[in-house]
Amino acid sequence: MDVKKQARHLLRKGFKMSASDLYVFPNQKGYELSFRYHHDITKYQQLTSDEGEKLILYLKYSAGMDISEKRKTQVGSTSIKVGKKLLRIRLSTVGDYLNRETLVIRFLQDNNEKNQKYHYVFDSQFKLLEKGITKSGLYLFSGPTGAGKSTTMYRLAMKINEQKNKQIITIEDPVEIENGRFLQFQVNEKIGLTYQSLVKVCLRHRPDILIIGEIRDQETAKMAIRAALTGHLVFSTIHATDKESVMTRLREFGIPEVELIQSLRGIVYQELLPVTTSNRYSVLYDLTMNGVKTDWDKSLQEAYEKEIITQETYQLYSSHF
Repeated sequence: MDVKKQARHLLRKGFKMSASDLYVFPNQKGYELSFRYHHDITKYQQLTSDEGEKLILYLKYSAGMDISEKRKTQVGSTSIKVGKKLLRIRLSTVGDYLNRETLVIRFLQDNNEKNQKYHYVFDSQFKLLEKGITKSGLYLFSGPTGAGKSTTMYRLAMKINEQKNKQIITIEDPVEIENGRFLQFQVNEKIGLTYQSLVKVCLRHRPDILIIGEIRDQETAKMAIRAALTGHLVFSTIHATDKESVMTRLREFGIPEVELIQSLRGIVYQELLPVTTSNRYSVLYDLTMNGVKTDWDKSLQEAYEKEIITQETYQLYSSHF
């Protein structure tokens, strides 16, 4: 099998098995290919060093990445046709201490509203989310990688758009979910398109809803706050280990307390939990927004008592253990 066919086979397999990631990592024998399905990693194939390097080279070329650079971190994205659907992947590469290149591919599963099936530990929690977004301001989503934060933000924006036609703009690095109803921008620091510069430009476009992929530094945090204070509805993600840690992160970015009080309308923490139902994994939310509040540990306990999750899962995700 030539490298082009091999790459397409691997990517199609990843989408069909609903994998979250494909790892192409060097080892003593060459390169090992492994699929991640949320918390589970399954070894798929062993390649020689030459085969692994050729596979990485082809995938980087397909994603428009610099194929001559093997040491520095690079991020890229591209699309692949699976059946009748054109689906996206995100690539991340960096060299290890022996200058062997490593590759992680994130499968951006189909998020078309007609095709996507959303699974929640409690359906009522997403309804609380919808009801909680009652006015403009900043709504922050946190949780581990792969927990579905972007999916949550997009679905909420779509729900709001269904009620009344809205101007929705997204800024991401890279664009994870393609949506023809949104005006989408992608960060490209090589040509000066940073989160900060794009937020400034997008505010001139007068969006009703602005989705900022991630608040990762002080300047982006300030721009998100500014957008919220000027009457925009802003969704963004931020790295935090729980709902309470979000405020701590914003304070670390130097945001004045008075601006936090005036702009921050909601905080959402979410994780994808293994469940006992046929869905295998479902989202559990913990939120505080506009008077609506949930309790993570109580929600976990309820899920355990209703046999939605196992005792092992309950203990693993509870803050009491």
